[in-house]
Amino acid sequence: MNECRRSPIGPDELGELYREVFAEPPYEHGEEHVRLFTDRFEKQSQRPRAGLVIARDSAGEMAGFAFGLPMPPSAPWWTELTTDVDTSVTDEPPGRTFVLIELLVRRPWRGHGLAARLHDLLLEDRTEQRATLTVRPDAEPAQHAYTTWGWRKVTQKRNPLPGSPIYDVLLKDLRS
Repeated sequence: MNECRRSPIGPDELGELYREVFAEPPYEHGEEHVRLFTDRFEKQSQRPRAGLVIARDSAGEMAGFAFGLPMPPSAPWWTELTTDVDTSVTDEPPGRTFVLIELLVRRPWRGHGLAARLHDLLLEDRTEQRATLTVRPDAEPAQHAYTTWGWRKVTQKRNPLPGSPIYDVLLKDLRS
C-alpha cells in the first residue's frame, strides 16, 4: 500500500468505490444507494471535525476509505430501534459520539490489514468518548472485524428507507 492517510477528496471517486463494494452480496446496492451516499457525503463532509482516511495503491488507485463525523445532539441515530435501550446510551450531549459512517476496502486489498489500518487512523486522536456504527447482521466479515477491534452490539435498528434490512448498532469506547 502506497498511501493511507487523511485526505480531502470529492464524492465521485468515493462513489465509484462505494458502487463496486456495495454491489457485492449481502448488500447488492444499486445506483439509488450510490446517489444517496454521494449526496450525503457532500453535506456530511462539510461538518466540523468530519474525518476521511483514504488508501491508494502504488498506481494511485483508491484501495479503500473510512469516513465519519461527530454526532450532533439532534441526530435521529437512536430512533427506529428494535429494543428499548437505556437512556444512558441514547442521550447525546454535544461531542460525546463519533459515527463511523463508511469503511470500505476493494476486494484485492481485503485480508491484508487495510481495513484495520483505515479504522484505526480514522479513530485515533478523536476527542469523543465513544464511536458508533451500523452493520448488517449478515455481513459476517465486517461483524468479525468489528468484534475483533473492540466494538459491541447494543441493539438493532431499522433503516428508514423502504425495504431496508435491520442493522446492528455497535458502540466502541474511544477512551481506553
